[in-house]
Amino acid sequence: MTDAIYRCAGDRAGLYMLEDIVSPEDGWNDNAAGGVTILHNDVAGFVRADDNATLGWVYPEAGDDRLPVFVLGSPDPAGEGGPGCGRPAFQSTRPKRYTTDETVQGELVAAGWRDDGIAFWVPAAASDATAPVYEGDFGDAMTLRWVDGPEADVRGAGTTIFHALREQSDGALPLMRVHVAPYCSRAHDELVAGTARFAKVRSEGDQPLTAVRWSGITEDTVLVVEALDHGCPYQGNLSPQHRDAFEEVFGEYTLEYEAYSTLDDMRAASPTGEVFVNGQSDEQVLPKAIARSFVHVSPSLPTMDFHATFPASEDLRASFGEPTGNEYGLHFVSPEYQVSSYANSNVFFGTMLGELWFAYNDIAADVNGKVRITPNQRGEIAADTFLHVTTEIDVVSTDRRYPQILISDQEAPVQDNLAAGTTIIVQPKDLTPTHLQVQICDHRTWDVNDQCPRLPTFVQGVAPPVGLPGERSGTDNAIGIDIYLSSSRLYMLLDGAPYACVDLPATSFEDGAIYAPPTGSVSVTWGDVLYHSGVDFGSGGGPITGNSYLFHRTHMQKTTRRHFDNLGFSSGVAAPEWDETRYPCAGGDA
Repeated sequence: MTDAIYRCAGDRAGLYMLEDIVSPEDGWNDNAAGGVTILHNDVAGFVRADDNATLGWVYPEAGDDRLPVFVLGSPDPAGEGGPGCGRPAFQSTRPKRYTTDETVQGELVAAGWRDDGIAFWVPAAASDATAPVYEGDFGDAMTLRWVDGPEADVRGAGTTIFHALREQSDGALPLMRVHVAPYCSRAHDELVAGTARFAKVRSEGDQPLTAVRWSGITEDTVLVVEALDHGCPYQGNLSPQHRDAFEEVFGEYTLEYEAYSTLDDMRAASPTGEVFVNGQSDEQVLPKAIARSFVHVSPSLPTMDFHATFPASEDLRASFGEPTGNEYGLHFVSPEYQVSSYANSNVFFGTMLGELWFAYNDIAADVNGKVRITPNQRGEIAADTFLHVTTEIDVVSTDRRYPQILISDQEAPVQDNLAAGTTIIVQPKDLTPTHLQVQICDHRTWDVNDQCPRLPTFVQGVAPPVGLPGERSGTDNAIGIDIYLSSSRLYMLLDGAPYACVDLPATSFEDGAIYAPPTGSVSVTWGDVLYHSGVDFGSGGGPITGNSYLFHRTHMQKTTRRHFDNLGFSSGVAAPEWDETRYPCAGGDA
């Protein structure tokens, strides 16, 4: 369509699982892997083959005479590593229960199991057209699933969990099994419907993201969501401002950079004027739709003390005057905001597509680059009410690039004033981030190589029943983070669902000291970091290979971009609804 703008899902950027590399084979202990998946190797005394991966056929949607199969993640603390695990965790790496009984599902949720929704649908009754799917525990609480045949002869009688179709029927997908042996979880068999979900569990790494985003909607709108026969073409390094391709020379090193390209640049270079936001394919093929859905949406904005939607009709960048300082500390001021850039040779920011975008690069791809934006309006942290801070942000993260939220009793530029007060920082840090981190900087500075002490976000002795930020890490996708902070408690929500609760003051599990949050009048800052980008996308002392973070390693190794939307805060609000039995609070040290 001439001059159209498309927003493409692209890949979920993440680390990977090894495939059929088992101890003590070379490469088995891989710091960048979450563990091993097995298709053709020995599993508890039976050697599986590739054709054993399909156990039958199931349905991807509800229908007459079908039962949903609920899937739940175990709360066993041995079922998922905590902050000290040091390996990536995925939704698939936690041991599961599968049940068609809604009562059992409710009981498990109440007992602390993670609710992973409905995996697929199966026939409601056994018949000649169905076959039982069994499960049983072996070895160290390793739960396996199988069907009648050679493996059943070895396993013996198991518990029937549901019946699957023996043969394909209209609308049915293959029921596929992957044996997952994580480093930080118990080994188990994972069941999924269809080859796309199978590929994700089998390999993890970069996989097609099943989420798309459209921002800046101000009225009832019909969105057209399409499945494509090819990835969206890459058209350049998207930025709110333009800069031609350039080189930076540092001593004997010359660094080459792609151009920073605006939407208008991309449209002008396209024969059809079409722009593919987040296009990631280097093959310049115009994709064709193979399926299409129409989604009716009605925007509804919250009422908050401060709330910014960054409409495309407003030129935010033009409201700022000339910056002061230099590239090691560059400060921009407008009637509503202060923006700071640290150790970046280029920094571009402004409104685009109904969002706030930053695009920048750290000096020589070798320093601690940072950006910050702080509204001039302030919030209040009290003892009997909460400051509510809300954010939508993309979370493609590593240990060297990630977004942040800072709540501080100091004025902007907060980064310069950290040592004079107390600041709480929330950040989805690390490759395929497993957790939202909470740090408190108590009269000390913070930097990418000088982090503040972390607070516990989950109680010990249980694997938390919450989602993983890394499962949502797409370049154009965004997650919602909500923070409720008083002088005695912190709540966090992830995409509107309860995530973590911390009673304050709390003892850091890193240095053993007790930390209290800022109180009284506070500033709220949103930011991003890019640290020594030239050696980013590495783990365990070496570079990541394969398809993990492939788009970023190819096109954004030395640059980054981050987009924010629906930034807001309100003071004096009530605590969110919270089930402390299901989501108990950590911390609570006097």
